[in-house]
Amino acid sequence: MTTETTTTEIVVSRRISTEGSELNAVWKKRESKARRDFTNDIKVGDCKANNGFDVRLGELMVELRSDMAEGERISTKLIKAAGIASIPSQRRSEALRLVTQREAIDTFLKESGSKFTSLTALFSAMDKQAKLDAADSEAEGEDDSEAEAGQELTLDMIV
Repeated sequence: MTTETTTTEIVVSRRISTEGSELNAVWKKRESKARRDFTNDIKVGDCKANNGFDVRLGELMVELRSDMAEGERISTKLIKAAGIASIPSQRRSEALRLVTQREAIDTFLKESGSKFTSLTALFSAMDKQAKLDAADSEAEGEDDSEAEAGQELTLDMIV
């Protein structure tokens, strides 16, 4: 039994092809700008004024949270008084995570080599990688315990 595959060539008009090419070029520029904006938003400059938007927002969130008990939410009144109520809460919490987990984020960015356009995408990739690492280490732990269970106990192992 042989399976024969046929390919059908799809033909579109020149106008559609040109429009598609132009839209593709515009999309590539948008993606490039989004990556550049993201890089600028998370950069740490030589002074506070040169820090990116998300770093500055995260540092402000750390300052607001510094007087609060662990796990306590920042009140809406305090957020309004600080002048950041119009910034979405997800953006504020992501900026806080960016500042508090900066070393882990920098390490992940260097190791992954991926380019991100938002903190949401970055944190999603980091969380996914953390789950994979946890599953790998759990599997290795089970393998090690099974290997140790099959071994005979010697004086060198005890000491």
